[in-house]
Amino acid sequence: MKKIILLTAAILVSAVCMSQSVEIEGVSGFKFSGVSPILDDKGESVSGYYTHYIVDKGAKGMRTLEFSIVNKDVTKVSQAQIELHKYATLNNTVFNGKNFLISYDDRKNKQIVFTTIDLEGNIVATNNISADKRRSAYSVVYPAAKGEGFYVVRPALVKNRVKGHYLEKINNDLEVEWSIEDLTDKGYIGIANLVNNDDRVVVWREHGKGINKLKPQIVCYDAASGETIFTRDGYDGESTILHNQIRIDDENNILVGGAYVAGEKYKSVNNTGVYLLKLTEDGEEEFYTKIVTKEEIQPILKEVSKGFSIGSKDKIWLEDVVIDGDQIVLISEMFRKNFNPKPQAFQGPRDLITGKWIGDMSYRNEQGKAPKVTFEIMDFILFKFNVDGDLDEIKPIQKDGYNKLTVYNPYYGLYGMSLAAVVERLGWFDYNFTSTNADGEKFMVCSNNAEARKPQVLTYELNGSFAKSEINLRQEAKVNLDEGRVSYFKVMRNEGTNIAVAYYQRKLKKVTINIESVE
Repeated sequence: MKKIILLTAAILVSAVCMSQSVEIEGVSGFKFSGVSPILDDKGESVSGYYTHYIVDKGAKGMRTLEFSIVNKDVTKVSQAQIELHKYATLNNTVFNGKNFLISYDDRKNKQIVFTTIDLEGNIVATNNISADKRRSAYSVVYPAAKGEGFYVVRPALVKNRVKGHYLEKINNDLEVEWSIEDLTDKGYIGIANLVNNDDRVVVWREHGKGINKLKPQIVCYDAASGETIFTRDGYDGESTILHNQIRIDDENNILVGGAYVAGEKYKSVNNTGVYLLKLTEDGEEEFYTKIVTKEEIQPILKEVSKGFSIGSKDKIWLEDVVIDGDQIVLISEMFRKNFNPKPQAFQGPRDLITGKWIGDMSYRNEQGKAPKVTFEIMDFILFKFNVDGDLDEIKPIQKDGYNKLTVYNPYYGLYGMSLAAVVERLGWFDYNFTSTNADGEKFMVCSNNAEARKPQVLTYELNGSFAKSEINLRQEAKVNLDEGRVSYFKVMRNEGTNIAVAYYQRKLKKVTINIESVE
């Protein structure tokens, strides 16, 4: 089914102006996954960066996935090639501090395939999991804390229909340590997210009959045994919380933040407001604060928001929960989903030039049209709470311009909040991460994706005047924008006040990663 080949990469590495740069060539746009940082279990320390993409068709009925690992100093690249069935679909790739786990499903052969790779590109282990039906040959994987294996979520069937899931803990050799079967007779049970540390595994569990009738729960398991510690319903008697961000602190307290909607069940069209919830290690509520959009947020946004909506209402997408001294800061961006009535003969070429689109623009419906919508990413909005969960401040940060994406099949029909989750996964929101300067002060690192022709990196202070600064991308000339437009741009953590900036030029089939300084 597969053949794994280790390679020594022929990579151009250079040092200019006290910073490094690396180029990876021959990167086809077909199934290019973007570039991701290799982070520790707290998401703060960086070991390097990775990307994967399809390089050729391979042998008959096969195709070749190339996996590239770049070290933190971007002076070395290790590569591996994995030959897999042409109908196999890559699910996701994670790093646990020691090894990568690559998960892909082969529905034609009714199996899930796992491969683990170390930081040098060496294959550690492989395993095939047989599925009862093609529809159950699917999985999502998560890294376990401190390199201690991985967590796997895969479908479970009842009478040949997906009615739930298996949650499994596996080690680095891909051996199962414990397994939980979570089933329902009616509707469906799924896991939208999972976070963990040495002691706890916390999942966002959703149960319902359909996408418009979901009931969420926060479920906490013991990391060693898989036994349930507590369950917290998402419905509080008046409203239902939605999933955005979950954090486990050093005392095993759980911080959850995001949007909420009125009523017992939810659909992801609009939201009523924003919430911040803190649970103790035993699941007891320490605080639960709700902020109403219409009464508390909209009056502030009216002073800064630009443009108008022909589609859905403006909504909030929460991107990070940051502990800043004695404050808890929720960092979010506003967005709206608009109708796009422009003819494809006009919109398509424009999107190809700017690279600002997601989905399959070649798709045509029964009427021969390319259905599409516009996704507009708007101003930042910060919510500041004290340690008791009381709201201290709502701070909008106005942008000079808004980023607009054209959304094609299969995403154009998604509800607003579901679509925002896809847009974030594909890296189009402006916020990237929060770092700390030499004086111990925190600041946001963001992209300016509104400017399609010239990638920009901006920083914003989290306190005081929330001052904005533009980073001088000293090696931007190495990307040679005149030869090929940047179709993908991402800013990532590095070390100290350094950042890593990744460019992908589809025309040149080239990925460039530079190390820059924010000072």
